[in-house]
Amino acid sequence: MTSFSNDDTGTEQAKIERVLRLISLLKERRRTVPQLARAVNTSPRSMYRYLKLLDKIGYHLENDEQNRYWIFEGESTTITFTVEETAILRPSLSGLKASSPLYASIERKIYLTSELVPLAAELLDRHRAQIVTQLNEAIKAKRQVRLLRYHSSNSNSTTDRLVEPLSFTDDFSTLNAYEPQSQKTKTFKVSRIEDLEVLAGLQENDLPNPEIDIFGWTGPEPIFVELHLTPTAYQLLIEEHPAARPYLERIKAVPYSYLLSIEVRSFVGIGRFILGLHQNIAVVQPQELKDYLNEIVAGMGY
Repeated sequence: MTSFSNDDTGTEQAKIERVLRLISLLKERRRTVPQLARAVNTSPRSMYRYLKLLDKIGYHLENDEQNRYWIFEGESTTITFTVEETAILRPSLSGLKASSPLYASIERKIYLTSELVPLAAELLDRHRAQIVTQLNEAIKAKRQVRLLRYHSSNSNSTTDRLVEPLSFTDDFSTLNAYEPQSQKTKTFKVSRIEDLEVLAGLQENDLPNPEIDIFGWTGPEPIFVELHLTPTAYQLLIEEHPAARPYLERIKAVPYSYLLSIEVRSFVGIGRFILGLHQNIAVVQPQELKDYLNEIVAGMGY
């Protein structure tokens, strides 16, 4: 894990603020590289590196015949930082300890000038950070935990859940845990955990951790899937499932701009994603996934 000395802190924070200002500028209107460089006080050469960085971490950049750049957001709604708001992040970022499990997650998200830099505003929520830290400690100590007032979107209920935490997704947004009551390994959204109680009892499940796909589902065998995505589907995919980024590549197959090539463990999770954006996604393979989706659609009745 990358560590920063006190002397490096100011420099790293300046880089973070520059990136956030750049995102804000690119969302406002189209600008040339020299205009962007002047706006964030850097050189045109460095600006090209920043633009490459934004593309790498998932922003859909467009440029026109005048070489003006902007961020394409499709129909999705995302949080936008103003130039003034970027300054608010400074105390929050400096408050993160290098030993915090959040550091590892944030480091995996953004690569900047050969160093991994903390930049994930959604993880700077102090309460959520505390929950992640407690869960991480419970994983290491193999303790049971009680998720207090957990809201389940499947059952539309809020209950306390006794679980044995196993691991996190790469962005720490989802917990993989064994639930003794159902005797199944399930996924739990960290944002839906209102509070947490670490129990004295040790974990009882000694089975190997099952493979869980990026959509949060398990299954006996991996299934290779390829999808064509429009920019809108791409944007929503990386917002809802950031771990999908390494499996995406750009293509030119109008109206599709991205190819997702990934192994899943079940058609349930990826099927829900596809059906929610059916006009923005084309299934390339396998045929079994197409049959699964067609069967669901055929069974719909209102």
